[in-house]
Amino acid sequence: MKDPFLSQLRVSLRVLALITAAVLAGCATVEAPPAPPRELSIFSINDFHGHLQAKGPVPLMARVPDASGELKGQPAGGVAHLATVLQGLRAQRQHSVFVAAGDLIGATPLLSSLLKDEPTLAALGELGLAASALGNHELDAGLKELQRKTRGECPSDGCAWPGFKGPGFPYLAANMLDVQTGLPVLPTHVVRDVAGLKVAFVGVVTRDTPMVVIPSGIRGLRFVDEVHTLNALVPQLRAEGAQLLIAVMHEGASHQGAANDPSYACPGLQGRGVDIAKGLDRAYAMLITGHTHQAYTCKINGRLVVQAGSNGGWLTETRLTLSGRGELLDAQAVNHAVLQAQYQPNPGFVALVQRAAELTASIRNKPIAQLSRGAQRAVQAPYADSTMGNLIADAQLAYAKRRGPADMAFMNPGGIRADLAVEPGRAVTLGDLFAVQPFSNDLVVMSLSGAQVHDLLQRQLPKTDAPPRLLQVSHSLHYRWKLRDGKPVLGTVLVDGQALELGRNYRVVVNNFMAEGGDGHGIFKQGRDRVSLGMDIDALSELLAEQPQSIERIQSGRIVRE
Repeated sequence: MKDPFLSQLRVSLRVLALITAAVLAGCATVEAPPAPPRELSIFSINDFHGHLQAKGPVPLMARVPDASGELKGQPAGGVAHLATVLQGLRAQRQHSVFVAAGDLIGATPLLSSLLKDEPTLAALGELGLAASALGNHELDAGLKELQRKTRGECPSDGCAWPGFKGPGFPYLAANMLDVQTGLPVLPTHVVRDVAGLKVAFVGVVTRDTPMVVIPSGIRGLRFVDEVHTLNALVPQLRAEGAQLLIAVMHEGASHQGAANDPSYACPGLQGRGVDIAKGLDRAYAMLITGHTHQAYTCKINGRLVVQAGSNGGWLTETRLTLSGRGELLDAQAVNHAVLQAQYQPNPGFVALVQRAAELTASIRNKPIAQLSRGAQRAVQAPYADSTMGNLIADAQLAYAKRRGPADMAFMNPGGIRADLAVEPGRAVTLGDLFAVQPFSNDLVVMSLSGAQVHDLLQRQLPKTDAPPRLLQVSHSLHYRWKLRDGKPVLGTVLVDGQALELGRNYRVVVNNFMAEGGDGHGIFKQGRDRVSLGMDIDALSELLAEQPQSIERIQSGRIVRE
């Protein structure tokens, strides 16, 4: 006879086993709660150009809205003020990283360039810069010199900056390839752990670098398309575990509006940076840009594209909100103006700048001349020659004539980096002049036929109504041009008041950047009977020291659009 109690116990145990199995099965299918969203800030600068000092030959300004909303320039920048802004923002953000979009060095004031830009690299390293895209100006002194600096190596006579150990951050250039191997010469990207996510910063330099860097400085290098390079790297980055991809490129857009557009629409934004953004793989969350010295926060097809002006006058902060898996949920950006009146300079960086100033004072502060007026880079229609361009070309022609025959001089506008400002009661110094011409280029006199000169002038004429950036010319050369049916037409060309003779040979003065075909002026490479004259800065300082009255003979009107 069965025991009723045992039978009931067996039934209960079976039910309990079934319930336990069901519970365990249910537990096996319950997913863990999703990770909460994460926020991270990406701070960025570009085109710093060694502007360590708060005040100097080049006024550092940021255009910010006044009470009425009108954009007004205010003193901004300097590494000590930049440090204060950056460190203050970092203290408010739990997760952040600091990167740059190139041209941190090159075309720098004497305070930095006399010390081979080592104090600038040291200062940015101390600010905690994680990486920078390569800029074209980083190659001004050649790739080997850049690599020496990034490795922290010193020449046999020692580093210019005491205790220099290198910048502590890498330059990235995925699209700069060795001609022989076809491989990148510098690192293509870095991956940083930020907010528990693997963030890849991928760097490229403008593919137009051969147009703006002296050819001898980039011999053996090839520069390929930015979009193709960035897109081709996506599978590799994903394979390395990168969850968030950010493009950092030394190329950008033209922007006429305010540094911050709340709508991110940025009407009128144009240029290669826009084209690159439109062609970039959607895997990239945003683009940090440079090269055009503009300040903007815009969205192109819904994706952020930012730039921080130049010379340390702005600091861009991009705030990204991401899911636990690294999916982008939101992206906002703001350009913070590094206003000198608003932020106290960081004492440690003030001391760094002071050390650089003391090491370079005797050269920077050398007086050259008392001038009655200054000169400006800007051109005013219908003219295409500026007073600053005219002054430099005149100085180079005069310098050449003291050493032999010379008929005309040309100056590339991209080599003119600042206006020449004059303060009452203060002599213009070598530092002031070097701010205008910071490349230490050599001058070359060569022979070109009149036909070659005519071809040179014709080829450089713009094909649109955009403001022209024509070669600046000495007082010995005058010409007129116009647009006819959408085509540029060169008119009368006069040399010392006489019509240009196509069959005659002329002695032409240019800097060595142009002599090697820089800015696309390949005709200069055809020049014959070349003679090196000396440095461009010597020509300018010599003219002003010996003939300060020459500043009164540089009015525009040598190049006229009809």
